[in-house]
Amino acid sequence: MNSFRETKKAFPYLLPLIIIIAVVSVYPFVRGVLSSLYGSSIFGNAERFVGISNFKALFNDDLFWLSLRNNLIWVVCCVSLEFVFGLLIASLLNLQCVKMRNLFRALVLLPWATPPVVAGLVWRYILATNGPLNIILKTTGLMSNPPSWLITPGYSLTACVVVNIWLGLPFMSIMLLAGLQAIPSDVYEAARMDGANAFQKFCHITMPMMKSVIAVVVTLMCIWTFNTFDVVYVLTNGGPGNSSLILSLYGYQNVFAYYQRGYGASIGVISLLILLIPVSMYIRALLKEVEAE
Repeated sequence: MNSFRETKKAFPYLLPLIIIIAVVSVYPFVRGVLSSLYGSSIFGNAERFVGISNFKALFNDDLFWLSLRNNLIWVVCCVSLEFVFGLLIASLLNLQCVKMRNLFRALVLLPWATPPVVAGLVWRYILATNGPLNIILKTTGLMSNPPSWLITPGYSLTACVVVNIWLGLPFMSIMLLAGLQAIPSDVYEAARMDGANAFQKFCHITMPMMKSVIAVVVTLMCIWTFNTFDVVYVLTNGGPGNSSLILSLYGYQNVFAYYQRGYGASIGVISLLILLIPVSMYIRALLKEVEAE
């Protein structure tokens, strides 16, 4: 009863926030789901209800499956490599013997502070056929005939992955560093006195005690990476030959290039359903931890 009274008293203070969330988040979500059930174009006011026809057409669309495959490759490569390199950087920055650690921590954040569009334009210049990277490769003799990274089907998606890792690595590193610093030093000291080596400490202390931090960071990075649009759009625009096309870009093209608003909205709905998988897995793991405590 007391909790109900407290909630009732707090409701007027929460009402502005609830309205803002409803306007900013709930309404666009509902509007997007409803749009996926209609067939329309940007230039037409008349909308006709088509039900799940957009989704049926989507599942028979080769470009959808190609973009979905590219998206999965994109997420797995980006997040896994960001985690590996991020954990390595965080471990190095956590060492007491490293001088000027605060300076290096600030430098690590520089890519994260760069707007993705600006970073994409800079990297598009670097990775151009006659850009600085290819000039260095030719000059040093590492590659006599380096490829055109952004316009060659076998390299375009890889180039986008590298740029996205460069952008996302600072966040991963800093979050993992925060997790490492939260581990009590006396735990490592007790393990050292028991004769544990560095690898055993990492496997039996570091990773188990960072499990919750890793789950949060990896879940967030999977969601953000899956929804990435600007990096691929600036670097390759899905080309050449749709070799780097991902779902967010394909949805954008359907709405603003092909004028199929309902079809583009259906791609967004499918993306949402896919993203519910890692989110539900994280929530289930979190509830298990709460029950265990």
